[in-house]
Amino acid sequence: MGEERALTGLRVLDLANNIAGSYCGKLLADFGAEVIKVEPPKEGNPLRKKAPFWKDEQDKEKSGTFFYLNTNKKSLTLDITKQEGAEVFKKLVKDSDVVIEDFEPGKMKEWGLGYDELKKENPKLIMTSITWFGQDGPYKDFKANNFTAYGIGGAMYVMRPTRWPDTRPAVLGGYQAEYTAGLIAYIVTMAALISPKEEGKWIDLSVMEAVTSTLTGIMADYSYLGLSRRTLPWAIHGFPTQENYPCKDGYVNLTPGIGGTQAIADLIEKPEERENPLLVKAGARVKEPEKFEALILPWLKEHTKWEITEKAQKLRLAFAPILSPGELPDDPQIKAREFFVKTEHPEMKEVTYPGAPAKLSESPWKEGRAPLLGEHTQEVLGSIGLSENDIKGLQEKGIV
Repeated sequence: MGEERALTGLRVLDLANNIAGSYCGKLLADFGAEVIKVEPPKEGNPLRKKAPFWKDEQDKEKSGTFFYLNTNKKSLTLDITKQEGAEVFKKLVKDSDVVIEDFEPGKMKEWGLGYDELKKENPKLIMTSITWFGQDGPYKDFKANNFTAYGIGGAMYVMRPTRWPDTRPAVLGGYQAEYTAGLIAYIVTMAALISPKEEGKWIDLSVMEAVTSTLTGIMADYSYLGLSRRTLPWAIHGFPTQENYPCKDGYVNLTPGIGGTQAIADLIEKPEERENPLLVKAGARVKEPEKFEALILPWLKEHTKWEITEKAQKLRLAFAPILSPGELPDDPQIKAREFFVKTEHPEMKEVTYPGAPAKLSESPWKEGRAPLLGEHTQEVLGSIGLSENDIKGLQEKGIV
């Protein structure tokens, strides 16, 4: 028996081809669930083709994206689109707690694996279905990606520089819409599992709605005030807001107005400016931000982000460095909490990757690697009573 973790004893069948569902499965696996990644034979999960690749070698076993999203999972190759493969999947469902899938609406039913069919095999089954727009509605059959979901979900509209609110909307780097949906999928899956009603549940999760659910404050602004935050340059309801400014080695973030603005004069070594209206009155900064910049930028550009931050901290000013992904592993706070972890992989050797999203004192998260394609096929199919000859027969038919 291995170390007991929070979700030890939970069995999950992960059919997800995209980031959201795979991330949901990853969180379950890293906290102890037995998560079986069900992949098409030969080529495997589509995420195996997604960059970046280890040493830029395009290989199904060397995708950094697949690795991160599938740590601690097992890999089973099984073609569920064929009747014989679907029947094997149903046998797996009998002894599983959760199915995660992200096919377009109706596709699982087309293969005889819809929720109603699977519930006959396991009345307590939780099925988490993640689609771009949900199982119904006028958009349900539309295709999308992270970019379109972030835009149509409303989050992109407010992503503009505060000084230039009429510029074109921007998008956050990475796949934030999908990771947001994956995190919410994990939460609602756990909610379904701990429900006092011991019965099956079908979770219908829309990536668009997951994005929109993060806009609660902004939607309240619009509902009550008839405006969006992007229409308020340099201020949110009268309070000076954050700006990012260049410095000697990158950028720093500052919030003028929090922490005693007059101390900025001491920061930039111009104590004679302590009574400057730009440092005394928020309205002056809002009205003439260019003059405020002209006051502080020359000094910022002569100092590094950490020099600025450390001096600002002593003056109780709300300044912070803007760190790049390359700088994060060396950040003292990150290092002190041992956030990044290392693990061994048969093809990529030692891999360093982001660790636990939260620390559980009695049932810890555990580092691990992603599985090789089909690595656990014999083990998983053997667990439902298939013999070596049975599995060999399925392999000859291209089912596994």
